[in-house]
This record gives sequence, C-alpha cells and structure tokens, in this order.
Amino acid sequence: TIRRGEKLAVVGLNGAGKTTLVKLLCGLYDPDEGRVLLNGIDIREFNRREYYRLLSAVFQEFSVLETTIAENVSQETEDIDVARVHECLDKAGLTSFVSGLPQGIQTHVGKKLYLDGIQLSGGQIQRMMLARSLYKNGPILVLDEPTAALDPIAEHDIYMKYNEMTKGKTSLFISHRLASTRFCDRIIFLADGRIAEEGTHESLLKLNGEYAKLFEIQSRYYREGWDHDGE
Repeated sequence: TIRRGEKLAVVGLNGAGKTTLVKLLCGLYDPDEGRVLLNGIDIREFNRREYYRLLSAVFQEFSVLETTIAENVSQETEDIDVARVHECLDKAGLTSFVSGLPQGIQTHVGKKLYLDGIQLSGGQIQRMMLARSLYKNGPILVLDEPTAALDPIAEHDIYMKYNEMTKGKTSLFISHRLASTRFCDRIIFLADGRIAEEGTHESLLKLNGEYAKLFEIQSRYYREGWDHDGE
C-alpha cells in the first residue's frame, strides 16, 4: 500500500524485482496473479492513456529526441511553457550547463539531424530525463535509478532537491544504493520478488537484518575511498 503524498523507496540487489514491481504499478506490465489497485479500483478498468497521465516516470531505458532541449523536456513542439522548462532544468541541476550553451534551451541534442547538435554525457541525459518527468507534472512521480550515471557528489545534489521535486506528489524512488533512501518516508527492501523488510532507514538499521548488512557493505567501500555500488 502506498499512501497519497508518501515518499516510498524501493531498494534491493539487482534481480530483486524492483523495476518489475514499478512497471506493474505503472500499468506497463499486466500481472499474471493478483491486482494493482488505485483507490480500490483495478487499474485495468481505467482508460490506459488516462492512467498514464497520472504518472511522471524516469526509467532506466529512455529516448532522447534529436531536437531541442526545450522539446526534449516538454515533449511538445508548440505552446511550450518556457518558464516551466527552465524551472524543471534547475530542479534537475542543469541550469548552469544549459545557460552556458550558445542557444540555451533551443540547442539541438544529437548530431544525426543537426550539424550544430551537441552530445550529452550520461549524467546530463539522466538529468534531462528527470527534468522531463517534472515538466509532465503527474501526481505520481516514479524514479527508477535516476542517478545511476551520476557521481556521488552530483547524486547528493539531486537528493537535496528531492523534497522540492516531490512536494504535493506521491513518489516512488527505486535504487540499489541504500544511502540514497534516507530522505524517503518509508523503505521496502525487496529480495527474490518479495518485501523482505520494511521501515525507515533508522528502523531498518536497528533491525540489523539484510538491509543493515548491505548498507554496511556499501558504506565500507565509500569509507575506503571506492566508488562501488556494493553489488
């Protein structure tokens, strides 16, 4: 059960079922067993397009369009809310980068269609996808490993803005980096497709179960100066 306005973190090792669970919630997969309910109603009873409008999501696979930054963020070709594009880029930490471009948000992305197009790094693309999800402004925000391509400092910058990003929204944050979950209201730790442990970061550490063990392993690598995800 996810409560309205709650910030829920879904964590676990690769293969635990995090992405599968989230794609079921988003209606991208239909369950073989059980049901996904929204306000007590099976989501398969909703018009699928209308249901998708409720969701602003960043998945691990995404499409970058060979067009301007503004159109990539807004997913529109006309009537773009320029102020909102800038606001979302700022929340995603791209303001400094975009303001340094000659054409700003009108800069073309990619070099296949435009000679003046730019190539973005993995981290910059990930930030732009985050800005895209914020621009859509659905009441449910779903972030599946949204900082995987970022270094720990850049990742921390995104986390510091997370409360602002999720204000007034229900949010699901999926990660295998346990340190990234502290700002969430509740954490569920998945193992073998099931909820193995559940609670806040502090309560799960006190439980001294699998979450606490994995957190200690990951923390040890950072303390030793490794950039390692603990997988």
